[in-house]
Amino acid sequence: MLKRALLLGLTVALAGCGQASDQPKDAPKASPTPFVTGGWATVFAHAPETVSLLDRMGFRMSGYAPVQGATRAIAQATPMADPSVSPVNMGNLIVEGDAARLNEVRFSLDLVNLDTSPFAKTQFIRWVTKPMDQLGLDGKDAVTAAIQNESATTGHLTGADYRVTRDKIDGGRRLVVTFTRPEARPEAISGSTEPRKQ
Repeated sequence: MLKRALLLGLTVALAGCGQASDQPKDAPKASPTPFVTGGWATVFAHAPETVSLLDRMGFRMSGYAPVQGATRAIAQATPMADPSVSPVNMGNLIVEGDAARLNEVRFSLDLVNLDTSPFAKTQFIRWVTKPMDQLGLDGKDAVTAAIQNESATTGHLTGADYRVTRDKIDGGRRLVVTFTRPEARPEAISGSTEPRKQ
């Protein structure tokens, strides 16, 4: 029943995207993107709808399609600083799962221009937290702090696990922010019965 209500809510919200509302209480909203009732659980449970929402929010997503044993959509790489100043720090987004559900939402920032890296991190934080704000998703403060400090961090949210890592790449470093559906964690897939730590 709850799943049906969440799906109905998401469908209704999607149907209203891009249309002017005649409800006065909706007038102050600056963004046409709806909040997702159910938070991360809804985002993961409805892969095609979530990809469509991300695309409408300006991430310019590819089609959600099978690629090497998984179903995936990739956002167009986005400069996180002045693109005319080379090399350019780039942000990337990949969502992956099966035809119906997402297992993972992964943002990354390639910092290859140290002079513009503080600004790029600020832009990246805005890029990552934009859908979190607009879709009413938990985790914004913890993820923001981890990106700012470039600290390896893991944690649990309502309906999602998250991980922030920093890796070396040619010419710089890569910050990766990954949100995972709890049921898609390796230990969950392997059938581990160990209770989840809160």
